[in-house]
Amino acid sequence: MDRLISQQEKKREKKVSYLKVASGVIILCGALYFINHFLSKSIDRNDILIDVVEKGDVSLTIRGTGKIEPTIQKAITSPFSSFIESTNTYLGQEIKGDQPLLTINTAEAENQLMAMIDEADIKRSHINKEKLRLSKELFNLKKDTEINQLQLQRREEELKSEEKLLSIGGSTAENVQQAKTLLSVERLKQEQLAHDLLIKEKAITQEIRTLELALSIQIKNIKEQERKLEKAKAKAGMNGVITYLNDKVGASISEGEVLARVANMEQFRIRGRVSDQYVSVLSIGMDVIANTSKAAYVGSISSISPSSDNGMITVFIQLEEQKGLELLRPDMVTDLSIIREQHQNVLRVKNKGAFKGKLVEEVFLVKNGQAQKVKVKTGYRNAEWVEVQSALNEGDSVIISPTDKFKNVPQININ
Repeated sequence: MDRLISQQEKKREKKVSYLKVASGVIILCGALYFINHFLSKSIDRNDILIDVVEKGDVSLTIRGTGKIEPTIQKAITSPFSSFIESTNTYLGQEIKGDQPLLTINTAEAENQLMAMIDEADIKRSHINKEKLRLSKELFNLKKDTEINQLQLQRREEELKSEEKLLSIGGSTAENVQQAKTLLSVERLKQEQLAHDLLIKEKAITQEIRTLELALSIQIKNIKEQERKLEKAKAKAGMNGVITYLNDKVGASISEGEVLARVANMEQFRIRGRVSDQYVSVLSIGMDVIANTSKAAYVGSISSISPSSDNGMITVFIQLEEQKGLELLRPDMVTDLSIIREQHQNVLRVKNKGAFKGKLVEEVFLVKNGQAQKVKVKTGYRNAEWVEVQSALNEGDSVIISPTDKFKNVPQININ
C-alpha cells in the first residue's frame, strides 16, 4: 500500500543527495591535489641547463684525435758526430734561411777532408805512373812484334832462295824443308805476339779505368765531406720560426741527430689518428672539424696512411684558409670530427645529459615556469647536437641537463 511522502522527508532526502555529491567533489579534489603533489617536483633554475631548439646542420661523425703540425717544416741534423760549441739563436726566434742556428765543432771533419784530398793526389800520381809503365810495356811489345815481322820476312826469303837453289841442283830437299819449318815457327811466333799485343792493350785500358774509378770515388768522398762541412754550419735553409733547438753547449751529438727544427707558421695541417674499424668508410676529401681549446677549424682529409699502427689509422688533414689560424701552434692537440653524413637545416638541440642515445627520448619542454615531459623522436646526433624530428618546434626551450631523478613525474616546477 502506497504511502504519501511528506514535503519534509523530500527535503531531507534532497539534502542527503547534495551532501553525497559535495563529499564526492571534495574527495575528487583531494585526490587530484594528492596526485599533483606527489607526481610533480620542483627544481631551482640555476641547477639545470636549458637550451633553445634551433635550425642547423647535424652530422654523423667519426671521432679521432690529432696534433697540429706546420705544413712546411725542416729538421736540421748533425752531418757527423761532434759536439755543440755554441748557440746563435733561441727557441721561438724568427730566422732567415741563411742564418746559422748554432755552431758545432768541425776540427776532426776538416782533418778528414785534408786527408782525403791528399789521398786523391796520391791516386792521381799513381795513375800517371801506371800509365807510363804500361805505355812502356805496350811499346816494347809492339816493337817485338815489328822485329818478329822482319824475322818472318827474312825466313820467307830464305825459303824462296833454297827452293831456287834446289831447282838448279845447288841445295837439297832437307835444306828446303828446314827453311819451311823455320818459316812456320816465325809465323806462329808472330801470331802469338799479335795476340799478346791485343790482350795487353785491353788489359792496360781496364787497369787505367780501375785506377780512374778509384780516384773518382775519392773525389766524390771529398765532395760529400765538403757538403757535410757546409751542412755543419747549421743554417735554417728557409725562413720561419725555430720550434726546437738543442741548446746544450758542450753536449755530444751523433750523426743524424736533430739539432733544430724550423717551421713556416703560416700554413698548418693536422696529423690525425682514427680507429682502423672505420678504414672502409674513410676517404680523401671528407670534411673534418677540428676543435682545439681555443677554436674550431674546418678542413678535409688530404691523405690516409695505408698501414695500421696499434689499431689506429693515420690521416692528414689540410686546413682551409680561415680566421684563427694564427692561434695554432705545433703539437697542439685537437679533437677531430670526420663528417660521414649530414642532415642540413633541421631542428636541433645541444647534446647533453638529458639525451640517452635512444631513437625516442623523453625530455622536458619548458613553458611558463614549468617543464612538461614530452616524447621526442631523434635523428642524427653527434657529440654536440641531436636532431629533433617531432614534438618540438624552433624556439622551444628544453632541459638538456640530466633529468634522471624526474623520470617518474610528468612535469617539473621551475623556481
